[in-house]
Amino acid sequence: MKPFILLCTLLAFLTGCQKDTADPSGDGVLAGSFRLEVDPVRCALPTTQRVTIHQVSDDIYRVEYDRFGSGSYKLAGVVAKKNSATAFELFVDDQPVGQYAFEELRTINGSRKTWVLSIHYHVDQTENLAFMGVKE
Repeated sequence: MKPFILLCTLLAFLTGCQKDTADPSGDGVLAGSFRLEVDPVRCALPTTQRVTIHQVSDDIYRVEYDRFGSGSYKLAGVVAKKNSATAFELFVDDQPVGQYAFEELRTINGSRKTWVLSIHYHVDQTENLAFMGVKE
């Protein structure tokens, strides 16, 4: 049974860590649609391939995601605090859940600087969100 679970985990990891191309410049605006782009150095098992972020008010956002087609989920009340010209920290209920920052993204074809969204919310619960990606 253990080899089967290990094989399933390996397959999920390889499926989640596909390489996609992205606009290297990005735009620095948090609202929009993002797709999975995995940095092999920081790769973790993602729970979705795409997220959409909607701006609710000045610095409050709502994240929508689908958990690989298993249903529609929302993470509301995400607060973005700009901590520099090239980075936003994301919080839910005053707890850090991720960041949107201009940083180096490493891929098989080399490295490039781009805006990267990274969210890890309730990773130990059923409706968790684990995502790292770039704007579509």
